[in-house]
Amino acid sequence: QGHFNVESAAIQVENARNAFLPSINASYGMSRNVSGPREGSFVDPATGEIVSTLGESTTSGSQSLGANFGMDLYNPGNWVSLASSKLARRAAEMDLSASEQQVVFAIKQGYFNLLQAMELLAVQAEQVRVSEEDLRRAETLFEIRSVPLSDVLTARATLASARATMIERENSIEVARADLAFAMGLRMYVRIQPVREEFAVVPLTLTYEEALGQALKHRPDLRSQKFSMLQAREDLQGTRYELLHPTVSMSTGYNWQLSRGEQFQGPEDLFLKNYGYSLSLSMSLPIFNRFSTQNSIKSQKLSYRQSMEDLDQAERQVALDIRQAFLNIELYRRSIEANQIAVSAAEESYKLAQERYSLGTGTQLERLQAQSALFSAQSDLVQAQFNYHIQLAQLDQAMGQPVARGEQ
Repeated sequence: QGHFNVESAAIQVENARNAFLPSINASYGMSRNVSGPREGSFVDPATGEIVSTLGESTTSGSQSLGANFGMDLYNPGNWVSLASSKLARRAAEMDLSASEQQVVFAIKQGYFNLLQAMELLAVQAEQVRVSEEDLRRAETLFEIRSVPLSDVLTARATLASARATMIERENSIEVARADLAFAMGLRMYVRIQPVREEFAVVPLTLTYEEALGQALKHRPDLRSQKFSMLQAREDLQGTRYELLHPTVSMSTGYNWQLSRGEQFQGPEDLFLKNYGYSLSLSMSLPIFNRFSTQNSIKSQKLSYRQSMEDLDQAERQVALDIRQAFLNIELYRRSIEANQIAVSAAEESYKLAQERYSLGTGTQLERLQAQSALFSAQSDLVQAQFNYHIQLAQLDQAMGQPVARGEQ
């Protein structure tokens, strides 16, 4: 769609350029007219009586050949239209770049969401496996009367809950896979299998002020709005020119006509007889057009001021987006560090709870609570890791630079 808009805007530029060219027209016409006989009367000289008679039919006709050449010698509207169309084309080009960057971000986001869903499914699959082992162990111990029936029922409930969560995460993978296929322009039934890479978590190498400066300079949607604002200014200036400047146009023409009964002796006849030349020069200046031009100036002035406000609001929105991206990146970076520590602590806590339960000094509830805390910490770590990279992609898009950070 963006490519089509750019091509349409380029055509409008060509149309504005062509307005400076002259127009040339050629014409040829041929006519034949036949008139039927009319009744007449005359005095017969032999008898002296009035005699009625029917006359003969008459035929007439002609051929004509003509050419006309005309052009505007000075028309301020043509110049304004050309400048405005060029700005509109630049705005369309920037809109295309913004669409491309949006696609880049959507694919990055879809890719990380799919990997995140797959990692969460792996964590949940491990939880299901551990819950199945716990149930088998509890059933074995119950058979030898080592644990009460409540431990078996608790293990069954935990396994059922883990399997229900696993079904949800399997569905989340398919949803994320479909979203990524849609962002890539593929069919919904295409099964994408992403490649898992190692992504480093490092502090940002640029400040908020540097990122905002790059965004205000390079972000294509802001540049598009700037071109739209300049286009509104050109339209306003053009309307003022039309009110104060005249329009001067010139036209010249040639025509040649041959009546019925005349013979065409050759091309030289076009310049020897039956020809006509015309030359006209016109100038128009609006004096009073019921205040329509003044009202048009007021309307375009409001549009220009509105475009300035829209640009200012867009720049403020970019500043907010970059600020939020910086805060979220720092949030997830610190969350990754904290969740890594939490996973290590939860693993030790689960091992201790497992040993106490095996020795008979701990309860089933304590062991299940430690197990739930471990898998919850692992899930939080996975979410923080991939949310961190999604926010990096969000920052790239907010800065208007979809390329890799190392290439900036």
